[in-house]
This record gives sequence, structure tokens and C-alpha cells, in this order.
Amino acid sequence: MAKKPSSQLAFSFGENRSGFVFTRPLARHRYLNGLVRKLHYVRRFFPELDGKPIKVGLTRAASGMAVPGGDQLWINPAQTSYHTLTHEFVHLLQGTHGVPAGERSCDVFALARHWTLIDSPPYYVRLPVAYHTTRGEIRPGCAMLIYSVARRAVDMRKTGLRNYIAYFEKALKQLKPEPPHAKWPGIERSLGASTGE
Repeated sequence: MAKKPSSQLAFSFGENRSGFVFTRPLARHRYLNGLVRKLHYVRRFFPELDGKPIKVGLTRAASGMAVPGGDQLWINPAQTSYHTLTHEFVHLLQGTHGVPAGERSCDVFALARHWTLIDSPPYYVRLPVAYHTTRGEIRPGCAMLIYSVARRAVDMRKTGLRNYIAYFEKALKQLKPEPPHAKWPGIERSLGASTGE
């Protein structure tokens, strides 16, 4: 007797849209066009994946899932933010291009990709409440600051800092988000502060 396919993941890849191959259930989804626009926007910031077709399926189990180091991801189009997609794309790089394994690492590397991709709080690293609303939206002007701290943390990891995730979380706590029009005086000095736990 044939096994019934899981209701959580939909396989059977078919439709190809410029670098993405979609499962049939996802290709018929009512939010597909919006998802395709988001996928193409996010992929612009991942030159490491150029020339590599990405297989995209449908999931109801989470906002997104991916095979680390692979070429397959599953998305819930009704719950997709730019950060969700960026997080899943980073999973595809894990084990290559200097991207370490782990969900917390994935979050920091996703936040360090580009500030325009930070539209919702990360899943695994802690973001102080001052940076986002209760509805899960990043407050105006905070994305650039989050990106700057994440970028600094990733750069410091390259130079040997092992606790770069703790550094990221601690640095954001120490910096106070300002209104979108404000500058962050002394941000470089603050970001270069002690990295101790």
C-alpha cells in the first residue's frame, strides 16, 4: 500500500521560474506571485547561489524550512517575511562560504546580509523589545542598526571571535534605537566595545 504524502510538505517539483523550481502545490498557491517577487529580491543579495537552481516547496509546519548546504527550501507563502526568506537562504550556504551550522548562527548571518531584508524579528537570537513592535514589525530606523551590529559580529568572527552571537545580542542591548532621521553617534566606538560575556 502506497504511503500517503505528508500534509506538512509538498514535493513533486515542476514549474521553473527564472532560477527557482516550484512544486505543483506551491505553483497553484494564491500568494505565489507575491512570493516570487520576494524570492527574487532576496536572491539578489546571495551571489554565492548564482547559477544554482533552487527548488521551492510548500510547508504548513513553519514559516520556512531548508536543507543546510542543499538546494531545497519550503515556504509558507502566507507567513513569509524578507527575514524568513533570508534565513532560509543562509541555510543553503551553511557548511560553505564560511557560514557555520546552527540556527542562531543562521539568524546573525541573515541579519548581516542587508538592512532592507530585516522586516521582522529573528527567530533564534534575542532582539531587545525596543527594536520591534508587538505585532512583530521592526521599528522604523532600527533595521540599519541591527544590520550594522550583525555585520560587525560576522566580521569579528572571521578574525577569531568565538562568542560573536553573544556579542551581537549584548551590543544591541547597549545601543539605544533612535528615530529614523537620527544618526547613531559613536556607533563604531560602541560596536568596538568589550566583547566579554
